[in-house]
Amino acid sequence: MRCERARALIGAHVDGELKGSDAAAVAAHIEGCRACQEQVDDIARIGGALRALGREPAPPALLARVRGGLAGLAEQQEARMARLPAGLLRQAAVLVAACALSALLTWGMLAAGGRSERLQQELLAAHVRSLLQDSPIQVASSDAHTVKPWFAGRVDFAPEVKDLTAEGFPLLGGRLDYVRQRRVGVLVYRRRLHVINVFMWPSGSNEASAPSLATRNGYNLLAFDKGGISYWLVSDLEAGELRRLAGLL
Repeated sequence: MRCERARALIGAHVDGELKGSDAAAVAAHIEGCRACQEQVDDIARIGGALRALGREPAPPALLARVRGGLAGLAEQQEARMARLPAGLLRQAAVLVAACALSALLTWGMLAAGGRSERLQQELLAAHVRSLLQDSPIQVASSDAHTVKPWFAGRVDFAPEVKDLTAEGFPLLGGRLDYVRQRRVGVLVYRRRLHVINVFMWPSGSNEASAPSLATRNGYNLLAFDKGGISYWLVSDLEAGELRRLAGLL
């Protein structure tokens, strides 16, 4: 296995997500490649630091507790309704249904929030990891006609590639990364001394979404969907300038 292929899978290897031949091939390559072993060490160190700085994760038993609470509530309501007149039974049933729906919606929002935070941590770790390498790019070029074809066959979509040098965001090149248990494309831009990683993967929908900003550990993460692609911009660049880049992509 070549370093380029191994480095695209190292993040998944560290997280224990690789199976079968990929897991064996990456492990064998790392054992004989000092540079890739150093990257594994960096990922493990950065991941530990990010976990230490992140929020306390929701307890694994949250779903069981919510379901148990709902079951207890239902039993209490059944006992109470048995003593109510028929007219009030219908009203009580409506109230029980409303309470259950509210609880399930709350649990769903908590679960979605947890997934969003995990994604942000994963993207931030990938961004910082790229900065620790000798170069954050695999194809170095400011020519969109060079970078765009490089992604062909490496990712399962055709990324939109723009050189924005005239707008103050020169394109440095592109690379692959591993996020959400899949290969993703990354465009790398620069704004003065700031490096901006633009992570991209299919969104599963052609609907556009307005940019949404999050800040973690001094870095800005800006997310939006456009043209069937999900974009995540990650950098220590000021939020207003990051929004301007998003508008140019």
